[in-house]
Amino acid sequence: MNSEIVGLLRRVGVPAHIKGYVCLKDALELCYGDGSYIHAVTKRLYPDIARREETTASRVERVIRHAIEVAWSRGGLDTLQKIFGCTTDASHDHPTNGEFIATLTEQLHIEQEAKQ
Repeated sequence: MNSEIVGLLRRVGVPAHIKGYVCLKDALELCYGDGSYIHAVTKRLYPDIARREETTASRVERVIRHAIEVAWSRGGLDTLQKIFGCTTDASHDHPTNGEFIATLTEQLHIEQEAKQ
């Protein structure tokens, strides 16, 4: 699953050198394995990632938000439109952290089903 997550993050334009990349990778791994994380982003997901990365939940939230902003501003527009729909115009706001993580988790499930 790790290679699928890395591939998806690259396709949407999250650069690997920023801290949010690792946290998004953790988030997608956790949410893919346990869908209930999607409904408890601030209460469970961020704290669990923070423990993994030895940081705080608020820092996890912030670096993920930054990674999404970077992807939204300089990511692959075609890929973003395919995954997120027509809301990828640079003049529009990017999705929330929870929306971004939930949508990418769903995309991973779709891609895994297509492989089977």
